[in-house]
Amino acid sequence: MKRARGPLTIRYLSVALLSTLLLGCDLTALAPAEQVIPTPEPSASIVGHPERGAENADSPGEPVSSAGLPSLADVSHWLYLIDVDLDLGTVDQIAASDYDMVVLDFIPSEENNTDYPMAEVVGRLHGAPHPKVVLAYIDFGQAEEYRTYWQDGWGIGNPEWIAGEDPDGWEGNFPVAFWYDEWREIWLGEDGILQQILVCGFDGVYLDWVEAYSDENVIAIAATEDVDPVQEMIWWVWDISDFIKGRCDECLVIAQNAAELAEYDEYLEAIDAIAQEQVWFDGGADNDPPGDCPLPRTDAEVDTDAYRASLSEPCRRYFDSEPDSPLHVSTGEYLSYLTLAKGKGMPIFTVDYALNPENVAWVYQASRDLGFVPFVGNRALDRYVEPVL
Repeated sequence: MKRARGPLTIRYLSVALLSTLLLGCDLTALAPAEQVIPTPEPSASIVGHPERGAENADSPGEPVSSAGLPSLADVSHWLYLIDVDLDLGTVDQIAASDYDMVVLDFIPSEENNTDYPMAEVVGRLHGAPHPKVVLAYIDFGQAEEYRTYWQDGWGIGNPEWIAGEDPDGWEGNFPVAFWYDEWREIWLGEDGILQQILVCGFDGVYLDWVEAYSDENVIAIAATEDVDPVQEMIWWVWDISDFIKGRCDECLVIAQNAAELAEYDEYLEAIDAIAQEQVWFDGGADNDPPGDCPLPRTDAEVDTDAYRASLSEPCRRYFDSEPDSPLHVSTGEYLSYLTLAKGKGMPIFTVDYALNPENVAWVYQASRDLGFVPFVGNRALDRYVEPVL
């Protein structure tokens, strides 16, 4: 069923009912501010966080979060780590680091990790010697078959809003017609993922697959239904933002990729920052290769024999096998949109995939010279790296 465009009405669950639904988030995360207990050791139990605003003080069941965290403008180092098997030793490394902001997968939504102590981890990072803003990574433009919402029998065309295979070759990921009610309910429902994320204490969300509006299979569904996928995506981002900020007025919404939407002021008003992947270096699907594949620097170099010949053998295989990959787009194209967005006051975060120390250092310098905030890691984003200061 397609959704009808209109105001959202999402009721809060009672505390008792919510406690039976939350994935990896104990009701102790809802404790009032005076019950916060310091947790210097990673093995200690984290019982709650100070509330963001006074309006939540008498509203049981509403999400709470930490005070005294860096503002977005103060974030100069950030970590992007979406390992669904994140161990407490790595959490300890993150807590001890100088990162200002951390993006983590919402691990309890992964079907094999529903009991993961997410609230404890978020609280540990809030209470670190150098407190961190913690955002939840969500793939809100694709269905992922390893998530708890996935049902037996689902596949392309069943339900009808599962549009096709991931165009970059990521196994188990499927672009969706994101304007359908059933998909929206997974995120915006009263027991939906966004509510669970906020009660776990996250400081907002990091949206992946904003570019779903440009997927050819999504476009095909939109055409049969006389739907404008660009406008629907802008509305979808707004609905996510309204939900998050309506319950946590200091929480953040960062949108990854689709930097071209910076042309739409309505879109920029819904988000707090843009993150763009593979501005300078990319890696292949399923981490093969894990990085160090340079994009063509200018439009004139795109798809030329000289550019292809300049690639390493693993990168050349990636270039040849994925005609829609970022290796067929120029750095210059990405920078044109990112510069536009920055000129409109939008903070810009960059994500590049490289392991060669020279490439890593080069990206950090190039990104910072443009006034952006860089991160460089492996393509799978499952490896902790120390901040580059």
